Formats: sequence, structure tokens, C-alpha cells
Amino acid sequence: MGFPGVTVFAPLRLARQRLTCEETISPAQLGRTLCTEVAEQVPYWVAVLTPAERPLLAERPTTFEQTSVTFASPNGVHQPRVLLLAALGSAVCTWQRNNCRGSSAGVLVDLDLEGAAAVHPVRLPAVHADALTAADHGQHLLADVSSRLASVPNGGRDYALTRNYPALASRAGAQIIVRDDVLAQPSRDHAIDIAITTAGPGTAQAHVTWAADLRGMDELIRLWSVAAHHLTTIASVATGSSAA
Repeated sequence: MGFPGVTVFAPLRLARQRLTCEETISPAQLGRTLCTEVAEQVPYWVAVLTPAERPLLAERPTTFEQTSVTFASPNGVHQPRVLLLAALGSAVCTWQRNNCRGSSAGVLVDLDLEGAAAVHPVRLPAVHADALTAADHGQHLLADVSSRLASVPNGGRDYALTRNYPALASRAGAQIIVRDDVLAQPSRDHAIDIAITTAGPGTAQAHVTWAADLRGMDELIRLWSVAAHHLTTIASVATGSSAA
């Protein structure tokens, strides 16, 4: 059975092994393997989606606003997207705490990025923006985000399939989506849509779209810029130290 946007014949372990040996796989065997591997991912995705986040909006949005933000995007140990995601998680965490909505469990964000197999959520660490003035906190945050992105099972290909399991079927998803396709229409299923693109050498630009009823976006964007500046400084120092 197929699902929109999902590659059913994902690169399963058994399939790779059999194809390497030039052996055939029966549809039934492949189906059993697919079901087993997808089922094994359910606890991972339950942990990512737990706890459910408080809704940013009471109703589905119908009107939206937009703006663009430019960031320094240095080359270093971590990819620029890691730095911007780490900064975003810190900014949202700080913004929510300032509005008595924060959670120590982190910030849930959907990712739709080049190189990723499918749209899937990630739980970004909850680190207050003020803590990023300390280099060790910033370095730990960057390493943590990089590790979380790398640990997504099967590149997120099977996430849509796991949502059919009872443990996940009724769980709320992310309210923020980050993607790198600036030509695509912003999501209407998220309160905040962020499209990140390279604006030039060492520079990235984020096109931010949000529900018009969502208050405090100017403050959130300011916090994101501050957090990104702190992490960029930390990353630049770390890169310089490594080069030395």
C-alpha cells in the first residue's frame, strides 16, 4: 500500500543484503521486513513527539505575514543548517519561556531539507539564548543538534508510515517547519514556515512566514538573530583554533 510522499521501497537492510548477492526477494518477505523495520522506529518517534507542545494558535490560520532575515553562515566543523537550527531552537525556547509557554523537553520542528528523505520532526534542545554567551554551552548545543540530525532512523523515510501505528496516530505534530525550498508555497499546516537558502558566500537568508494571529514574531526573529550571532562567533573561534 502506498502513501503520498513516501518511498515504500526504502533502502531496507535485508533488501540491500539480498540485492548485493543478486538474489530475489519475494513481496511477502519484503513486506514483513518493511513492517518490522518501521515498527522498530515507533519508540524513537514517540520520544521525539513527547511531550506534545502547547498550541501556538487556537484555530487553523487563514492569513499570513512574511519577512526575510539574513545570517552569517561560516564554514566550519558543523554545517550552516546545524548552526541555524540550533539557534532557532534556542530562540523558540527563550521566546516561549518569556511568554510562560516554555518546556525543558525542547522545541519540536518539522524538517524538509535537501538530502533528507522525507518530511520528519526533530526535537531541538532547549537552551536559553543567554546561555550561548558561554562558549562551552554553544559548542555542546551545536554538537547535540548535529547528533540528533544524524540519528534520525532511515533518514526519516518511514516517519509517515509510523504515524499509522496507534502509539503515534493521535499525537500532535510540529507547529514549525524548516525547509530549503524557497520556491515552494509556504505550509498552511504550520503556524511558522521557514525557508532557508544560501544568499552568497558565507551568508544565508531565511524567508519566514507565520500566521497573522501569532503575536511576538518580531521578538522571536530578534532572538534567533542573537542566538545565531553567538553560535557563529563560537563556531568561528573553534574553526580558527582547529586550523591553528
